[in-house]
Amino acid sequence: MPHEKTRGDIFIAIRSRDLISTAQQDYNNSGRFNLFENIIASDDEVLGVSLISATIPNSFFNLSNNNSNNKIKFKETGDTDFTTLTIPSGSYDILELSSKVKELLEANSTNTLIYTFTYDEINNTLNIKNSNPTIKNTTFDFTIENSCRRFLGFKSQEITINSTNGITSDRAVDITDTRNSIYIRLPNLSNSKVVESSSGKFSNIIAQVPVALSRNSFFVFEPPTEFICELSQKQINSIDVNITYQEETEAVNFENADWEINLKITFFKSHHTHDKQREYHHTIEKELRRQIEQRQAQLLQDHQEQTELNNFINKKLNEIKT
Repeated sequence: MPHEKTRGDIFIAIRSRDLISTAQQDYNNSGRFNLFENIIASDDEVLGVSLISATIPNSFFNLSNNNSNNKIKFKETGDTDFTTLTIPSGSYDILELSSKVKELLEANSTNTLIYTFTYDEINNTLNIKNSNPTIKNTTFDFTIENSCRRFLGFKSQEITINSTNGITSDRAVDITDTRNSIYIRLPNLSNSKVVESSSGKFSNIIAQVPVALSRNSFFVFEPPTEFICELSQKQINSIDVNITYQEETEAVNFENADWEINLKITFFKSHHTHDKQREYHHTIEKELRRQIEQRQAQLLQDHQEQTELNNFINKKLNEIKT
């Protein structure tokens, strides 16, 4: 990105409540802001955009149908098939989720089993037991796509409680279920400066915002280092904002809570201008050299013709004398 500014920056404050909603569902995660006056760069300028700050409500659920992580599938000894339970959407910590899953398992136990969940905070693991494991086993199927297994700390597998030791999670308990950041995107402002790992392609991401752990509150994000994204277009008529998880198709459901972002539009001297000037100067120099070479060739030809003419005249004069 060039660093030579051509004029002052433009600061744009955007509130979600003021936007024309573009969300496919009632998630309040995207919208359009139409500018009263267009922002236009001149021919020798390039536009840059950066996120100055964002005020984000931690109102989105970490476990929900939208997040595809609200199911637990199990069966007990004597059951002919697995039973899939749906966990109510919400913002849980591991103890609250354990309590809710325990309640659902016991309510749907065909053997009237009692389940015990024990969270080890030091190792960040979860242990699950049932009240009669040597007689009545419990098998969990954590291979389904919408399983809450990562939340509980289990890998994709079928695992059975068949001893008094129960089962212990084999990966870290993750209450974010890998959704530990949200991404602010500007879909209608094209750039070729950001690449995201999920696709390996150029992206419309303007900022990655770590999610604060405090739920049901607001947190302010201010980038520690300003990242200015150079835009391809010379004019901005509107700004589309879309807030997602890392996968662009996974919208953040703010549960109708409002958010705010502050953007800065910067005008820079285009480095292409210098390239064009160098190209122009090179073209002029090349043309001058061509003309000089042509002139030199013409002078050489004239000299040769003059020499031949002089030789011819001298020859004729000698013939006359003899």
